Amino acid sequence: MQVIQSNTSFGRRAITALGVSMIADGLDYFAAPIFSSPLVGDVFDSIVISTLYSITKSKLATSINLVEFIPFVGDFIPVYTLSTLYWISRELRKPEPDRTYNKRLQLSYSKRNVVQHLVIRLKRVLKLKTM
Repeated sequence: MQVIQSNTSFGRRAITALGVSMIADGLDYFAAPIFSSPLVGDVFDSIVISTLYSITKSKLATSINLVEFIPFVGDFIPVYTLSTLYWISRELRKPEPDRTYNKRLQLSYSKRNVVQHLVIRLKRVLKLKTM
């Protein structure tokens, strides 16, 4: 599930993540009777955690969000907002080129490299079969 495009600016990602986390924490407080049942609350928490991970791509913020699954502790602390603010502060401390939204998968396979790796792999497979 992709909530926001991967090549958007950091400001837009931060505002989106902060908005989602504040709405989720607000619903957690104001709709407490609905989300207090284990099944409904856990489904809601897992949807919010996966949504925030798709925006932030931060494993640490996601692991902090897992506190929400602890009974009574996650109900009284605005975990989503705090983890998002923590992610924003960590990203702002990084230099501009190192921020997570700038990282893209760079595959630079030339035809020669692909053929060489294919030949090496075929030799290994054939060698194993002849043994």
